[in-house]
Amino acid sequence: MNKNKQISIGLMMMAASLGIPAYAQNDSLRTQAGDTIHLTLDQAIKVAMDQNPTIVVDSMEVQKTNYAQKENLGNLYPSLNLVGSYSHTIEKQKMQMMGKEFEVGSSENWAFGFQAGMPLINAPLWASLKLTEESINAKRESARQTKINMVSTITEAYYQLLNAKDSYKVLKESYSTANENLRITRKRFEQGMTSEYDTIQTSVQVKQIEPNMISAKNGIDLATLQLKILMGMPDQYPITVDGSLEDYEKTMFDDVKLSDIDTTLSDNPTVRQLEVNTRLLEKQLKMTKMQWYPTLSLSFMYEWMAMSDDLKMADYTWNPYSTVGITLNFPIFQGGKRYYKQKEDEVAYNEMKFTMDDTKRQLKLGLQANINSLRVAIQTIDATKAAVKSAEKGLEISKKRYEVGAGTTLELTNAQTSVTQAKLSYLQAIYNYITAKDAVDKVLGNAYKSYVQ
Repeated sequence: MNKNKQISIGLMMMAASLGIPAYAQNDSLRTQAGDTIHLTLDQAIKVAMDQNPTIVVDSMEVQKTNYAQKENLGNLYPSLNLVGSYSHTIEKQKMQMMGKEFEVGSSENWAFGFQAGMPLINAPLWASLKLTEESINAKRESARQTKINMVSTITEAYYQLLNAKDSYKVLKESYSTANENLRITRKRFEQGMTSEYDTIQTSVQVKQIEPNMISAKNGIDLATLQLKILMGMPDQYPITVDGSLEDYEKTMFDDVKLSDIDTTLSDNPTVRQLEVNTRLLEKQLKMTKMQWYPTLSLSFMYEWMAMSDDLKMADYTWNPYSTVGITLNFPIFQGGKRYYKQKEDEVAYNEMKFTMDDTKRQLKLGLQANINSLRVAIQTIDATKAAVKSAEKGLEISKKRYEVGAGTTLELTNAQTSVTQAKLSYLQAIYNYITAKDAVDKVLGNAYKSYVQ
């Protein structure tokens, strides 16, 4: 499949996920709503699940391990082979009897037929089947962990873009207000109602906002690019996210209750992966121990043989030959290889158990830190929200004082700056809450069940 066809199929899948008509994928054919694709968080996650290369590769790994299990299961069934052989005797064996010498055998030897066999008792093989089954669980847990990490990363990138847009909007409003203040101040200066210093001060405020706006606009572009990369989406298709962080703030406290958070880490992806790996090493150790056990197998052969001193195959007489047998293999000594392999697996198993216990301890400490960050974020949101109201009230008072000549331009400028900073702090507090909650959800591992089945 060529690259263009792969991109086309990927875009069709993305269009289906977003509910976008297929013809919107063409640069010359756009949707009626316009060029920009409007995304919700749910849509962005679903597209990433379909398009992100890491997710796709993990799914292939699970499928590959399933095939490996079926391949290993085939060792339990009988095997049947068609065999054939030919040998030419260079020098025949000689025997002496009663003073005479005889040659034994023939120059040309042919044989063909069927050989079959199956294991009757094979403990290492049975253990390897359990090991392969656990390997599938390990791959599935690895894929689940990748998906949870991807959902978490997409969530953070999505709200980072939303935060960048909202911050740019606040700065743009501040810039418009500063320009309006500059226009009024210049008019008052022309009428002799204010000093040139006030005009310069107001102009400086406008110029100070411009770099922040440029930085915020660049932040939007970078956040958009990051979201596209995570979604596996081509750069030429513009996207945007609707709404604002304030919309999320209205309902976000209903999404989590700190007292109900499960700290057992039973669904944590890292813990579950370590548990599977521990069971995997346990099965590996069991299989190694079973290398000491005997094996019993059944074999059957049915062949036709022909022997001659020439190559006149039309004159050959083909004689059937068949055998059936049971083979017992009891390992006795292999230079200590099995003993040291068993010791190696025991160390690996104990090491994994120690690693799991230590990881659980660290994760619980990290979860507690994230819960504390969540509490701080909730308190910060309340504080910054109150600060916004106070700053807006102060700005209104400053405007009225300035209009009646009781206030100065510097006072008005400072009031406007306070409003801008308070709004930006409020948006950042909401974003900090979202990232802290996402960190808690990522540790718990049970918040994204709809995406990781």
